[in-house]
Amino acid sequence: MTGNEALWEFLRLPWRIYRNDPYWVPPLLSVQRRFLDPAHGPFFEIGEAQYFLALRDGLPVGRISAHLNRLYDARHDQFTGFFGFFESLDDLDVARALFEAAGEWLRGRGKTRVVGPLNFCIYDDMGLLVEGFDSMPALMQTHNPPYYRDLLVALGFRQAMDWLAFKATERYVDTAAMEKQFQRILARQNLVFTTYRPRELERRADEVFALFNEAWSPNWGHVPLTRRQFQTLMHDLKPLLRPKLVNLILDGERLAGFSVTVPDLNPLIKKMNGRLTLWGKLRLLYAAKFQHFKKARAMVLGVAQPYQRRHLHHAMIIRTYLTVIRDNPVCEVCDFSLVPANLPHWIKVLEAFGCRRYKVFRLLEKEI
Repeated sequence: MTGNEALWEFLRLPWRIYRNDPYWVPPLLSVQRRFLDPAHGPFFEIGEAQYFLALRDGLPVGRISAHLNRLYDARHDQFTGFFGFFESLDDLDVARALFEAAGEWLRGRGKTRVVGPLNFCIYDDMGLLVEGFDSMPALMQTHNPPYYRDLLVALGFRQAMDWLAFKATERYVDTAAMEKQFQRILARQNLVFTTYRPRELERRADEVFALFNEAWSPNWGHVPLTRRQFQTLMHDLKPLLRPKLVNLILDGERLAGFSVTVPDLNPLIKKMNGRLTLWGKLRLLYAAKFQHFKKARAMVLGVAQPYQRRHLHHAMIIRTYLTVIRDNPVCEVCDFSLVPANLPHWIKVLEAFGCRRYKVFRLLEKEI
């Protein structure tokens, strides 16, 4: 697929697929177009991609990306390629044609296995929704029709790894007991808890960057973020940050852990229908910074390796839970995601706080 017009067709196709889906959140077209542009997207510093668009009678009926990641090659193996941005009508012939084109492109670059969906990396939007179709995705989660799984299974794909989303909905908890538990965890380790201050976070940007890559290093499929990817992520998140929802745990001057929770802006983004105007940006900024929200997403929580198994994860979950309950009287849900399904300890921690699984996002694989 080449040309500016073809790229816009690629970007607009989801409107045809999801026109009757009440839970789909249209992507912001200008943001996604820049993300897909090799001249601007941070992924293209470490990878390359090709986009494919399926047409029938001149009309788009499906799309897919094929891409490779040189950092993945160096860390894991040189034989795995990836697919992403998959959309298709409920038509096996369309899906087959897309994956044949993507597979041919990847085989031409020495790949013998394809994994996805990843848009583009493990810490971008990723995974095929296979459970939890009855609610809107939280910010930066994927969404797709149930029949996508059937199409991929029919094409020979199998489960590679599941990532889970949990939600907490109980507001009537013993906040005093939770506060005491939080203080006990920090006091017995002589650690200090602090919330977000822009200058402090900027001063510690290198520490946060290193801790992020260190904390997630053991996880399935982990590929370290590049500095440019991290800077882009922080740039995108910064307008959404509220002081009490960004937590830092310090051991003297050393960063021991951090967590980031943001208001879920998807209900507002859905109303924009893909268009991000100046007025839309101002509305998003106001909603992120000041308005009460009905749903929050705890999207990043990391503890440095030397401090793991010291209940710091518990401390940050408690603090997030208490902040959401106390400061947002209309909040109904706090989403904790995404959690790799092969981390039973993490899952037990969330379940101990009354969280329950409500969405499953699956990565699939196939030899090509």
